[in-house]
Amino acid sequence: MPATPPRKSILSQGESEVNLTPSSKGIGSASEQMKDLRRGKTAERLRGDVEQTQLASILDMFYTFTSWICEDQSIDPKETFETIVAQTSRMIDESSSPVATSTGVRSTASSSLAPKRAEKGKNANQKQNAIANLKKFHCQFVTAKTEAESYRPWVTMTNIALDLLRSETVNNVREYNKEINLILQHNDPNSLLYKHNSQTLRRKPDSIFMATSTACSLHDTTEKTEWIKFANTYAMNVISSDKNLNWGDALSSVEYKRRKGRTVDLKDDTMFENNLTPFRAVLESEHIWSPLRLERVEEDETANNYATTSQKQTNEPSPHANTSVTRQSRSQSRSQSHSEQRAASAQAVSPSTAVSVTDSTKSVAIQSAEYALNRLCCSFDMTHTFNFILIDTTLYISWYDHEGIITTQGFDVAKHLSHYLALLFILQRFNHSNWGRCGHPCFDTTRHGQSGISTSLDTKIGEKAFSVDMTKRGLVHKTLAIAGRASCVRTCHMGGDLYTDPKYVIKFSWKEKTRQSEGKIMDTILEKAEGDPKIIDFLPVFIAHEVFPDISTSGIRDCLKINSSPREFVIVVMVKLDGRISDLRGDNLWYAFWDCFHCHYRLWKLGIHHRDISTGNLMYWNDTNGNVYGKLADFDLSSIREEQSTNKQRTGTLPFMALELLGAQDPISYKYEHDVESFFWVIIHIILSADEAHWRNCPMLDWGNLGKLALWKEKNIYITAQLKRPEFQPVVTDLVTNFERFSGFRRSVRSLCLQHLDLLDLQTDQPNQPPENGSSHSSVDKVYKKVVSDSERTLQQHPVKHRPDIHSDENVFPPHSSI
Repeated sequence: MPATPPRKSILSQGESEVNLTPSSKGIGSASEQMKDLRRGKTAERLRGDVEQTQLASILDMFYTFTSWICEDQSIDPKETFETIVAQTSRMIDESSSPVATSTGVRSTASSSLAPKRAEKGKNANQKQNAIANLKKFHCQFVTAKTEAESYRPWVTMTNIALDLLRSETVNNVREYNKEINLILQHNDPNSLLYKHNSQTLRRKPDSIFMATSTACSLHDTTEKTEWIKFANTYAMNVISSDKNLNWGDALSSVEYKRRKGRTVDLKDDTMFENNLTPFRAVLESEHIWSPLRLERVEEDETANNYATTSQKQTNEPSPHANTSVTRQSRSQSRSQSHSEQRAASAQAVSPSTAVSVTDSTKSVAIQSAEYALNRLCCSFDMTHTFNFILIDTTLYISWYDHEGIITTQGFDVAKHLSHYLALLFILQRFNHSNWGRCGHPCFDTTRHGQSGISTSLDTKIGEKAFSVDMTKRGLVHKTLAIAGRASCVRTCHMGGDLYTDPKYVIKFSWKEKTRQSEGKIMDTILEKAEGDPKIIDFLPVFIAHEVFPDISTSGIRDCLKINSSPREFVIVVMVKLDGRISDLRGDNLWYAFWDCFHCHYRLWKLGIHHRDISTGNLMYWNDTNGNVYGKLADFDLSSIREEQSTNKQRTGTLPFMALELLGAQDPISYKYEHDVESFFWVIIHIILSADEAHWRNCPMLDWGNLGKLALWKEKNIYITAQLKRPEFQPVVTDLVTNFERFSGFRRSVRSLCLQHLDLLDLQTDQPNQPPENGSSHSSVDKVYKKVVSDSERTLQQHPVKHRPDIHSDENVFPPHSSI
């Protein structure tokens, strides 16, 4: 087999590559600030994830999937896959004369057969009839003129195939998974619900692969009849609206699209092409490897509930975008003006494939990404998911994990039915781990019915045992993300009773492999701080932490021969804090904010650079007398000055990222001023969002939905308008007081911004790039002292009541040394 062609990633037209961390590219960078998670809003943010899609060979994906079901890992999965294809080809060829029944699909199992014989195979005549029916529905699917017309034949054909394949055996391949007993269920118009923190997301995938037991529960029945009869009876039935299918039970989704005006040239000699050589030749053609397009398929008006859209048709559709420039042109663009970049981009994109996309909700790639987003986030132990995109008769596999998205080449199911059957044979033998549930013993949860997981999880981190509360009550916070850390925080007990008030929280996340783990960074902080109470008293207390290098995103990319910036699973257990400072008002907010600010400065002086100041990382703790103290948390993206890091990317949460970081295209040095500016955007966000009525009309509300350039412009306008825009001014009395109390801080930070901000370039409407040697910045001490002194002056006009020192109370926060 020839070498795999080079992979590409997808970037929007005219926009050069930006060195943001993956979590800063897509929905993960702003999900905490997104107050509206309806489909259009999430679709816009998912563009950032979809535009970074990597391409992979469909054969490499087949070989990878095959290796998962092989009992002997020393045998080449390529040979095993070719054996499976050869066997499905022979199975299709077994039907030569029988004609499909006119009344539907005849059962392929006989109750009169001896159990042992029924387990191994079916009556030859019945099997031939079943294959004939499979071909009949396959032809109906291929010739369907509308998307709606394609649903029944596709679902029925797939389930017939699954029934036939259960009895097929291949050397070195495990038997089909009887516990899951895979079935394809048509879903639309049923909504799958996912509750993200306090919001509910509703999505309607066309069809879903699921366990037969799940399908039975959806239709209030049991599988007492022959499986194929059950599938024929219920797989196309509308699911009752009161059945809330859990995304964890939806193993994978299928999204269909049919182009308007498509013609089908149905020829017997190409309908059932089973030779592997032509299949390879088609996949390796130049057309298949053309860049992907984030297109909207021009679909028929009867398809689902999605509005019809228009696009320029091409011979072979693809679910993703070609709005990118080549790697070479992206490299050259850094030395070009914006107008030159746009001209180069226009030349790099073929006129027939340059499609203007104005509505992300109509992109099938983004629709599929929305389904994957819900499934990835439905449980902390979900490592990956994959979906199928079916445009006309071309099938694509899209893989999603917390490193990003991978999409394969498409293959024509009309011509290569045996390869689709081989894929079903493989999927039918997948276990829960293959479908995305973490198989590590540390997370062995008891699942039952549609509840997803048990109410508690006993786990051991290091030498300490914990009980994690898996109920709704136990959820503290989770991040909505495909690429990124995707943190999930739950309450837990240290081997204690779940009915007592929890004293600890456990955080599950996915860190970049090249970064120090948060636990290791905290160990370094404690070592460098040398017991300084001005630092350690304002940090969370870590109880246990562990990195799981064997639970990583690198494995699939190694198999697919594509570049990887792997992430690995991490667990941290901490003493439970009382909340975020964004929940505070008045004097408590002032004290907690400055506790975090001072702690941050002292850490920076020690060489610990936080680099992700946001509303979610500034916490507080109440002592027994009700006094509030700030806690600087979340060191996932932090760096240690003395260590050589391979990360040259900008870090942070997009809505709070410094202007200079948003505007620069080339990697720049991360500075203390950048974090100070993030504190500035955080306090404005906290005060303005406290008044919900006024917040609804505040432009900052939508900052979580903006891209980097649009966000740069918004912040630029605010800074250059002397901080006086009325929509950025609170109206509630106590909020006005707090806002004025921070006026010195705001003015001081604004002056820092203006030092490296040259307003808008009126010709290019782009951020001006800093000079090669960087902007001239004051020393850390000078910046810190100026910000603090300016803030203290305004405090004279708006004083706060005295707060005792953190050590004045006998019941202080547990010190690190006591754990």
